[in-house]
Amino acid sequence: MPNKCSDARLSHHLTRVWGVKIYLATIGSRGDNEPFRALAREAGAAGHEVFFAHTSDLPSEPHEPYARLSLPGSFEALIAEQGVSITRALLNYRSTMKPMLEAAYQEVLEQIQEISPDVVVYHPKLVTAPVAAHAVGAIAVIVELFPTLTPTAKFPALGLPHGLPGFLNWASFRMIQLALASAAKPAKALAKKLGVLRHEPDLTLCPVSQALVPQPADWPSHALVTGAWTSPTLGTIDTELHDFLASGPVVYAGFGSMKDTHGAQRARVVVEAARLVGFKTLLVTGWGGLEPSSEHVDAPDVMVRSTVPHSEVLPAVAVAIHHGGAGTTHAMVRSGIPSVIMPFVADQPWWAGRLKILGLGPGPVSKSVTNPNTLKRALVKAIECAEAVRKASEFMALEDGLGRALSNIEDAEAGVQDLRPA
Repeated sequence: MPNKCSDARLSHHLTRVWGVKIYLATIGSRGDNEPFRALAREAGAAGHEVFFAHTSDLPSEPHEPYARLSLPGSFEALIAEQGVSITRALLNYRSTMKPMLEAAYQEVLEQIQEISPDVVVYHPKLVTAPVAAHAVGAIAVIVELFPTLTPTAKFPALGLPHGLPGFLNWASFRMIQLALASAAKPAKALAKKLGVLRHEPDLTLCPVSQALVPQPADWPSHALVTGAWTSPTLGTIDTELHDFLASGPVVYAGFGSMKDTHGAQRARVVVEAARLVGFKTLLVTGWGGLEPSSEHVDAPDVMVRSTVPHSEVLPAVAVAIHHGGAGTTHAMVRSGIPSVIMPFVADQPWWAGRLKILGLGPGPVSKSVTNPNTLKRALVKAIECAEAVRKASEFMALEDGLGRALSNIEDAEAGVQDLRPA
């Protein structure tokens, strides 16, 4: 049976628990970091004692309501060196990723032992975090950034197409679990070393909008879709960019932390496809997924920026082209902007397929596309989805993913939230 408090304890905790000591740890690119920062801000602003551990990939902000802790390594440096090639990542795993993760495991363990938090909220890559949490008597909360760890018959796991029969969807998650079994070895070894009985999390929170992924009816009560975790993007845009956005329909193109050897070709195809539909182009270069030419820099119908505040820019564009990370996908739908996804790795093809099956997008376009007409057709199909995207945006506006997630954490500490059976 799920872990529930006694009737007496339930009566004692009818109101929210305040002053919970919460430790959050994440590692990865911006899409991995930003949801954690948003939750850290929410928890700190609510009066909880919050410690947030992350790598240098997430810049520090002044006056945050949490204590910042450092984790070793940099995914930005790693991507700058080898891009996002799965082949290169596998070949270089032992020399690059493995040492970074092992150093992070050790740092997280030491931080948890020193802080002794009530709740540990962690990224799935930090597989030893639940062991460290249980060693100090804390509740372990895994953040399933996109739904690929908890089995369901409603949709497939990472790597498989949408629209499969329910039994195949369920089986796809089991295959993922088998594939990830070896990743749990460090957690099992640490559990044995520390004398901890369990290396699994107690609670799973999935920070995605139910406009895109409704709570699966077949998920256990300790796995919850909360709604997205986002903080308002602070920033302004310069006069030149403001005037560019105001003077005609614009295609936004940006690939965040993605990088490969096709950035120049990709920029060319994006600009030419936008011109075929009569739109201007905003190229946001990010970590290198787009490499504008000198012609682009000088062209009156192209604007180049390294980064822009989504909250200021997206409402002013007509359609977007992006890599399909969870955070960017949510940002586009939240802003009511139809989009074309050119996926690179990980969950990105999944999100492209998800939008298509929901009628919110045209399906994926290859990140290596060379024909502007191919991308033009996808842009036209995306624009045809504008009304459906607008309705999804209205649904998202009513969600409070951060508030719900924090309530789940508070309820877990109070003993009134179902946890994974022991």
